[in-house]
Amino acid sequence: MIRSKTRLLAAPAAAIVALPGLAAVDAVAGAPPSGPAVPVLTRGTFANPPASVRPKYRWWQPLAYTDDGELGRELDQIEKAGGGGAEVAPFNVEGTGNNTPEFLKTYGWGTPLWARKTRTMLAQAKSKGLGLDFTIGPRWPAIVPTVDDVNDPSAQQQIVFSHEFHKGGGTSRSGELPTNFNVAPPAGAKRTLIAALVAKCDDADCASSSAPRMLDRASVTDVTPKVDAQGALAVDFPGDATSTYALIAFYQTPSGQSLSGYTATGTNYALDPFSKAGARATTDFYDEHILTPDVRKLLAQMGESDLFEDSLELGSTQKWTSELVGQWTKLRGYDPVEVLPALAGAGDQGITDRPFFDFGGGAGARVRTDYRQTLSDLYIRNRLDVLRTWAHKHHISTRIQPYGIPVDVAEAASHVDVPEGESLAFGQSVGAYSNVQDYRVVATGAHVSGRPVVSDECCAFSGSVWGSTAGAGSDASNLQAVYRGFAGGVNQIVWHGFPYLSRGPAGAGPQSAWPGMTYGGNTSYSEAWGDKGGPNWADHRSVNDHLARMQLVLRQGKPRFDLAVYWQDFGMNGTGTTGSGSNKLIQSSSALASAGYTYEYLSPALLQRKDATYARGTLFGDRSAYRAVLLNDQKTMPVAAAEKLLRLARQGLPVVIVGDVPSTVPGNGDAARQDARLKSVVSELLRQRGVVRAASEADAPDALRRLTVTPAATPHDGSGALLDVRRQAGSTDYYYLYNQTNTTTAQKVTLTGQGVPYRLDTWTGKITPITDYTSGHGTVTVPVRLAGNDATVIAVTPRRDATFTGHPRDPRPGGQGTAAVPQPLRLDEWSLSVDAWGPGPSGRPGDTAHKALGPVTVKAGADGALPSWSAITAANGHPVDLRDVSGVGTYTARVTLDPGWKGVDKAELDLGTPVDTVRVNVNGHDLPPLNQADLRHVHVGRHLRPGANTITVRVASTLLNAVRAAPGTGAASRTPMDYGLFGPVTLTPAGGDRPVLTAEALEPELPLADGGYNRATVLVTNASARPANVTVTASAAAGIGAEPERGRVTVPAGGSVTVPVGLRDKGVASGTSTLKVTARSDAGPSAATAVTLRHSGDLALNPGGAPFPRVVADAGQDRYPANLAVDGSPSTFWVSWGRAAGQGPTPADPVRYGVDFGAPVEVGSVVVGGRSNYGPRDYGIQVSSDGRTWRTVATATDTPKEGGTTAFPKVSARYVRLDITRSWDGIRANVQMSGFGVRP
Repeated sequence: MIRSKTRLLAAPAAAIVALPGLAAVDAVAGAPPSGPAVPVLTRGTFANPPASVRPKYRWWQPLAYTDDGELGRELDQIEKAGGGGAEVAPFNVEGTGNNTPEFLKTYGWGTPLWARKTRTMLAQAKSKGLGLDFTIGPRWPAIVPTVDDVNDPSAQQQIVFSHEFHKGGGTSRSGELPTNFNVAPPAGAKRTLIAALVAKCDDADCASSSAPRMLDRASVTDVTPKVDAQGALAVDFPGDATSTYALIAFYQTPSGQSLSGYTATGTNYALDPFSKAGARATTDFYDEHILTPDVRKLLAQMGESDLFEDSLELGSTQKWTSELVGQWTKLRGYDPVEVLPALAGAGDQGITDRPFFDFGGGAGARVRTDYRQTLSDLYIRNRLDVLRTWAHKHHISTRIQPYGIPVDVAEAASHVDVPEGESLAFGQSVGAYSNVQDYRVVATGAHVSGRPVVSDECCAFSGSVWGSTAGAGSDASNLQAVYRGFAGGVNQIVWHGFPYLSRGPAGAGPQSAWPGMTYGGNTSYSEAWGDKGGPNWADHRSVNDHLARMQLVLRQGKPRFDLAVYWQDFGMNGTGTTGSGSNKLIQSSSALASAGYTYEYLSPALLQRKDATYARGTLFGDRSAYRAVLLNDQKTMPVAAAEKLLRLARQGLPVVIVGDVPSTVPGNGDAARQDARLKSVVSELLRQRGVVRAASEADAPDALRRLTVTPAATPHDGSGALLDVRRQAGSTDYYYLYNQTNTTTAQKVTLTGQGVPYRLDTWTGKITPITDYTSGHGTVTVPVRLAGNDATVIAVTPRRDATFTGHPRDPRPGGQGTAAVPQPLRLDEWSLSVDAWGPGPSGRPGDTAHKALGPVTVKAGADGALPSWSAITAANGHPVDLRDVSGVGTYTARVTLDPGWKGVDKAELDLGTPVDTVRVNVNGHDLPPLNQADLRHVHVGRHLRPGANTITVRVASTLLNAVRAAPGTGAASRTPMDYGLFGPVTLTPAGGDRPVLTAEALEPELPLADGGYNRATVLVTNASARPANVTVTASAAAGIGAEPERGRVTVPAGGSVTVPVGLRDKGVASGTSTLKVTARSDAGPSAATAVTLRHSGDLALNPGGAPFPRVVADAGQDRYPANLAVDGSPSTFWVSWGRAAGQGPTPADPVRYGVDFGAPVEVGSVVVGGRSNYGPRDYGIQVSSDGRTWRTVATATDTPKEGGTTAFPKVSARYVRLDITRSWDGIRANVQMSGFGVRP
């Protein structure tokens, strides 16, 4: 047991308060944490979900420098806002003198006062019915006060090397080993010699050549025994005069990574994540200093606290640990000492094709794979398992982000009680097909191990504190980030975050003044929730209720997936870090995803689990129930994994092999024999009846259908807009559907399940049967309409009970009359009053002053647009100035409806995209909570009446504009936000006692280039008791061809039909124009809608994420997705996958980037915007009519770094792409483009 090296002083008596109820808490020694049982979805739990399924908040605190009363008030705020708990995350204290040893002996992490605060918070949370979690230590990576010596054996370690060259055989050397370390060990660090090796260079001039310097593997000699106690070595070099030898010395040293300002012992060193000593340094410290008897009693009674560890951000050192050589030998079957040269300069993640030294024939890469596999094994065994075993003894669960170092993330996640991902590292662009795959890797581990919860740290947007929004569709939009995580398997949100009121004493700094503490200042990561936060905080009760209902659904029963994709990597994306993309994770824009297939990622370790059995048509039938396994161009595979897959295939498991088959094992041990055995196993695998090959991923859906493996949820339009998650609880199938694009989708979806489909409205808590559906053989088909980046939940069940009641007994028929229906109204004039927020007279955190501004009359322009608050200024003729105002705006419109509105009981209010959260009142009636991701369909009909009506729209802003305008906040340089109701605001009748026809353009704006094609989609809805025969016409400006693909459609009673309208631009190269689409029923009702067309000369330009032109590209990096090369902005760019040397494009493994125009167009040139030293250098330009068969029409060699234009004879093609074989990146890690344009 590690003892404290510095006496931790007791807290002052004045800081200690008595807490009620502690005497009644019973200890339950040694029991594993029971945690809250997953609540069953009933009508009651769906209406008001329990705390266990509600979002949590990361609760940043200035160490123990907190007030007990304020701690209780902040927990009250979380509970009132619909949160389910908090995660305590200690930060340092702001202000001079607040990081000194004297201050930290009282208020530092791990002091008696900290332990007492832990007790206080647990008792307060328990009394309020909240959960309470704790980060493993202050900030990250993990430290403890007892590890304050750089040479402590439990501190993080690294491997460094030194070298010298000797030319000419028959020579010798003596004296101290070389000291030209590739990385200087930290000051005072001890060096432990791992090995001294001599090896012959393949090239006699290797001393002057660049990396990698190739060595003769057979010549490597271990001369470590010849090194004397003083570190000197005398050695003779064999060979002739032309031979060159390298002497390489490898050392283990501490990495020196540390944190200061958090504990009483000053500088504390990051703990070794690969050794039991590193884990036990934490557990021993908790046992001795934090888990007091009272704390243990509270934990036992609560039974649902997590110990959280953030992602492992361990710096740029090359990882090592004391027992690595011995464990490598045991786990990999050979001693690694003589292959250590392949690790020299291998980088912080141990993967590069340009190490300082290497072996030929791929041997070096195999060694590096074994290195990463061994580190992964040790991290799981010595850290995750040790922490979890200890935690369970104290009624604690582990919640860990198991990535950031070379680790099999999927396997590691299976050794964590609650594995967690994060929106920041996993990509946060709202561009089409933003990444969800990283989440799926994490979720796989939870699912195959039977863990019910997958967590997500959401939503840390860089530079967006005080400015993140709910559903405005920006990069700082919280709901789109949450929904993407849910699509990846997440079912618990931990909001980032909830800061304590102040980071220090008054006047200590900007975080100890108004508005208060944040993550890292007023220009840092979002968010700063709480009563001191933005005006929109008051609406987060409805947001959290909504998300709690979704999380309740996503924990029902068991997850169900169509496929398991075999995938072996370490650290998520091939580089050990998140965010850098992958060439093996199957994108959400893939053919498989577009066809509706759901999939997760099985690593070799998961495939080889004893419970990975195939029975009754599924793999892991009692867990994830995969119905097939897919290998995606998988060139390597361990023999044991291949043998397991062969056994499963013989039992009937369908297998699809895309591209190449595995031909080599990934590791170095007995490689030749293992390769031969693998080829034999794979050959037998290919002979199995249920094994089918596909040339490419695009062919995989057809291959699966040949094996009778069809998606559980099948979208009908093939657009790839929808992603789904399926949960099965008894006879009920729950489906989560997410529109991953920026535009509305309306289509039918066929869902596996029997009985009646129900819509679970997660905003209102209501469960209603869907009446417009058809039944098939074990399926139902339902209509789905979702706004861009929105999500919904549907259940299919044969149950008839209090939760699922069956069809309404007396469904009201649609209108049958013949009188004219009122036309839609545009609401162009509003009275606006604003409750403006700003710093109060004291200037202290949380002291917010309110000032009433207005009322002011705001009027719409000719296009219906209303001015944002930033445009409501005295200079623009208004009596108030709202330019720098944050607050709550109340818009009031007086609407007079003519007698024709009598009998209209359904009407929709289209509010556009206000910023930020919205509430609506109609004639004194507050509407139920609104879907903040879709405010274009607010149902108001039953509250309207002929004559005078009053509609009130309350818009709550963020706090950003007030913060940037306030003196001393340091936020003046931030870009102000536009707030308010922007319009156009329209009121449209949608149903009643007469037939009503409505038309909605699903894409309000579309790009349409000169010579180009696009397609508008119009949703025609028939609110009547009879089918309607409808004629659809389209008109556009001169030079624009517009033709509905179906001019006559039959719209079922109470149903909808989508009508595509093909568009051709015949010479308009700039500006905007309007497409008008009219739908007219033979029975009389008609409706019209409009689309704004934005014209350019670039066939590939798509700034708004419209369905076409659609990017067709290899994987991009999570924060730099492919759509950023066609958004028209020179400041944004796409980056291909890869961060390490050699992962970029080569002739053998090119990177491809292109677009699908939606229909054939004439193309004659391609414009590439490079990224200086990273742009495309050599590439071919290829065209295709079907996206599968390609031909090259031009090539470019040594294209300038900044990009260029390549012209070629005009051809007609639907698809154009670059086949990039070389970039300007010196280490060939990736390729980057700031622009991709195509011209006729």
